[in-house]
Amino acid sequence: MKRKTLLRLSTRQGRSSISFRLAPSISLLLVGILVSTTVFAQQSLLTISSGNRDPIRVSSLDTLNINYISASEFAQGMGFPAAINLEVRKFEFRLPTHRVKITAGNPFLVITNVSSNTSSVFQLPRPSLHLGGSYYVPTEQFFRLLTFLWPGNITYERTARTVSLATSPSLSDYDITGLDIESRANGYMMTIKAARPLGVFDKWLKNDGWLFVTIANAKADTATLVKQVRPSGAIQRFLVFQSPTSVQLTFKLTPDVVNADIVNEPGSNNLVVTLYTRTKAMAAELEKTRQESIRESLESQRDRWKLDVIVLDAGHGGKDPGTIGIGGTKEKDVTLAVTLKLGKLIEKHLPDVNVVYTRTTDTFIELYKRTQIANDAGGKLFVSIHCNSTPKKPTPTSGFEIYLLRPGKTESAIAVAERENSVIKEEEGYQDRYQELTEENFILVTLQQMSFMRYSERFAELASETMASKLRIKNSGVKQAGFHVLVGASMPNALVELGYLSNRNEEKVLRSSTGQTRIAEAMFEGIKEYKKKYELGLQEFEMTGKSN
Repeated sequence: MKRKTLLRLSTRQGRSSISFRLAPSISLLLVGILVSTTVFAQQSLLTISSGNRDPIRVSSLDTLNINYISASEFAQGMGFPAAINLEVRKFEFRLPTHRVKITAGNPFLVITNVSSNTSSVFQLPRPSLHLGGSYYVPTEQFFRLLTFLWPGNITYERTARTVSLATSPSLSDYDITGLDIESRANGYMMTIKAARPLGVFDKWLKNDGWLFVTIANAKADTATLVKQVRPSGAIQRFLVFQSPTSVQLTFKLTPDVVNADIVNEPGSNNLVVTLYTRTKAMAAELEKTRQESIRESLESQRDRWKLDVIVLDAGHGGKDPGTIGIGGTKEKDVTLAVTLKLGKLIEKHLPDVNVVYTRTTDTFIELYKRTQIANDAGGKLFVSIHCNSTPKKPTPTSGFEIYLLRPGKTESAIAVAERENSVIKEEEGYQDRYQELTEENFILVTLQQMSFMRYSERFAELASETMASKLRIKNSGVKQAGFHVLVGASMPNALVELGYLSNRNEEKVLRSSTGQTRIAEAMFEGIKEYKKKYELGLQEFEMTGKSN
């Protein structure tokens, strides 16, 4: 790591000393610059007096059309803390309230307010010079800058080559000396007291209640202003920032201030800022409008999230029979029958809900189109209905299961997903359409469905409980596996395996009209309970603003 080469300035017992360490290459470079500079510059001394202390002599350079002063010697002689970074050719010194940073070859000085740590830029007419280890800046503009930063008056006499710095400020040193605030019938009036006519000024009232009053080429008694202005009335907070080129008065106002104007006060140098507040009638009308807007927004949100569209997906169909039972029962026939019965129950008992079917006949629908249908319909719940099976038939394995879209945790869950997903091979171009549900892809899917995953879990739990209480079929619980048919659903979703067609007893239930009706009724109770809990949660959100 390169070490910075620093030059530090200090004052001891009234005598100034300066020490620095230069790299050989930089020393040679500075010597070259100094030699070439003498062609157009003549060195002289500038006398600077400050209060009762002895005057100091500071190097200056007279070029063809501008005079430069050594800012390094000035800071050293005045006893200001200072530092030089030769690697980047920067010099910085500290005044009582500000830091001034000079960069060789650059016409911009960076001024930092010590108390607020805010910075501004002051432009010189010529770039700064770095000669013989000192940093030179245009003299007249340098002391013009200091008049804004020094706590007392500064007088520069170019012909006499003298500078006088007052050690204690007086009111005559400031352009802005005070601030009065008066309450009026329709608001407040602030009088910015000025010692001379002020030039360019402007104001900006933001929507968040911050008012900025900027006055160009002015110097303010910041300490007095801060003491004068205390939070009261329309003023919640007051800040003042002095920069080399302007003063900014910053006010945090109460919400009832709706407008602000700034003008010159007739017959004086002062500025008048008028703050206009709402009348009681205006405030009442605005509050009424605000409440109506909130109500309309809540109604809009409620209508947006209201469970008014349920999409029922009968698994398989057409050339895809699904799994085949011991007695030849086709999964596609069972799922369609149960789906249609369930849809009729919803339409009859939940008239405010629109039922959308991915298929109502024995037709083949690609998996990706099923969730596409659901999304296009604005579905608020997607339920895909299937029947289960085992590779070996008959089998004692039984029970209904409800699946959520997540990586499978058990071999049986993974096997179910693989069997249900195998239907994609019936689709043309499936290789380019479906991504393998790897762990990485599951992360992406989970992120996409994060906003409604909690509702998917809630539906699965309620449906599992109500189906268990209504059916004799064993409840195998809520599980998780990767089903392509659920991937694209932009709503709460679940896949229901009604039972095992590879089990003789469950196949009889699944293929019978009575069994299908009971299953549909049990599923309907789960949907009804979920709708009740879901919309109760929406009402609580409207009242508290917090979702459960």
